[in-house]
Amino acid sequence: MKPYLLSELIEHMNKCPYTVAIDGSNDTGIEKMNPITVRIFDINRDKVVTQFLDMCMTGGKHCGTAGTIFAGMDGIFQKYQIPWKNCVGMGLDNCSVNMGCRNSIRQRAQLKNSSIYFMGCPCHIVHNTSEKASSEFTKETKFDVEDFVLDLFYYFDKSTKRKATLSEYASFCDVEYRELVKHVNVRWLSLELAVHRALRQFSCLESYFLSEGDGNVRATRLRTAFNDPMTEVYLLFYQAALQAFINFNKFLQRDDPLIPFVHERANKFVKTLMFKFMKITALKDKSSVLDVDFKNVALQAEDSQLFIGMTTQQKLAKLFEEGSITERNKKKFFCAVRKFYVKAVDYSLSHLPLNDDLLKEARWLSWTCRSEAQLSQVQFFTSRYSDLLPDIDEEAILDEFSEYLLLADNYIETLKESGEEIVPLDRLWANLAKIKLSSGQSKFAILSKVAKLILVLPHSNAAEERIFSMVRKNKTPFRPNLEAEGTLSSILMVKLAIDEPCYQFEPKESLLESAKKATRKATRKNNVEHNA
Repeated sequence: MKPYLLSELIEHMNKCPYTVAIDGSNDTGIEKMNPITVRIFDINRDKVVTQFLDMCMTGGKHCGTAGTIFAGMDGIFQKYQIPWKNCVGMGLDNCSVNMGCRNSIRQRAQLKNSSIYFMGCPCHIVHNTSEKASSEFTKETKFDVEDFVLDLFYYFDKSTKRKATLSEYASFCDVEYRELVKHVNVRWLSLELAVHRALRQFSCLESYFLSEGDGNVRATRLRTAFNDPMTEVYLLFYQAALQAFINFNKFLQRDDPLIPFVHERANKFVKTLMFKFMKITALKDKSSVLDVDFKNVALQAEDSQLFIGMTTQQKLAKLFEEGSITERNKKKFFCAVRKFYVKAVDYSLSHLPLNDDLLKEARWLSWTCRSEAQLSQVQFFTSRYSDLLPDIDEEAILDEFSEYLLLADNYIETLKESGEEIVPLDRLWANLAKIKLSSGQSKFAILSKVAKLILVLPHSNAAEERIFSMVRKNKTPFRPNLEAEGTLSSILMVKLAIDEPCYQFEPKESLLESAKKATRKATRKNNVEHNA
């Protein structure tokens, strides 16, 4: 299967635009895996797909340097005779080895093709934003939410006795017992899940640690935390504040092409954070979030107006009325909340692609943005990728663009499948490419070609991260000897290339013939060995 799928992928990369993504891991010990994935527009499935190209192994003490990784990557391209000129984009995470100003993979790839668009992974940026903001919160309150949820998980992990005792406390507190969630700081969405699970069982956890006399160091830290009435307030705040990060991160992890929406959603994310701690008047007349003086205290909301979540407000008010906390506790908490949001906005503004020209110009692809689309946006891409879009007839593209703008608004409804609210952009443009004129020519021949080029551009590195999840699921302690460049690579290639159930897969005659030849060859070899 792998040779057949690989040959098809290479053939496509030789003829059509593609984007490539690479990320590094050291799961194999002395060698480093740098799996390469490719995004292409599959005309057979009318969609943008991500496929596995090669594991790109590097070794030695310099295995993680930009020079070594890119040399391995370029060697694979040369081996399969894949042209760099067809590469329109590259997805990399945001470390200096990948995206740095000096001696990085980005710089080396630009020497091969100066038109390549580089997208640092916004999923990582959003995750790092929440971590930076959380650090500011911790400095003010001395409460580290990551340490807290990790202590909780590992205290009960591997101890049936402790879990059984906690289950009894849960029954006594009339709370459903649930296993605690393990937070992994490199997993983008695990913190909110861990906080949510801890809050659902907060009353029984509090009773457990304030009643049990375990002298364990971890238990002592947790007992101190549960003795503080503000701990539940802190957790409730995180549960409310993290939703904005989660929603944006989930959006970026989608498989369908999103490049026309990234600029708008990134700006909306930052604006959402600003609304949580700034006066509305400070944002009202600003055309861009980059123009907002968010550090100006005079433009920030009063403590009582800061967004902390309704449940957090109610809990804070209740504790204050009961006399469990003082005015000083409240001021300290609101100071921490303010620092959390200020840091989150500060980091987002400096790292997210909020003013990226390509992302702004790509919005014309979106059906909902047609009324604002301009021909200059299309020309931006025909100019940037002139080598892949040569000899563009300006009159023809103007005619096609005008026809695109004049399409009936309800055209999109005809493309929706059962229960579908939004039509993926790749399916939209695949269908537009099939509309014929009376002469038999495509009505949007040029425009659809430009659109398909843009749609393969990466909007995050989520697909690359999923490769490592697939590696862990296949290379287990029970199958530790799967060769990274052998069986493991074959599994990854098949899994990514074929997204339908195996019983629906219809192999081509050439593949069946290759399989028969391989079977006959293996049979002859076995017979010879048996007779010997």
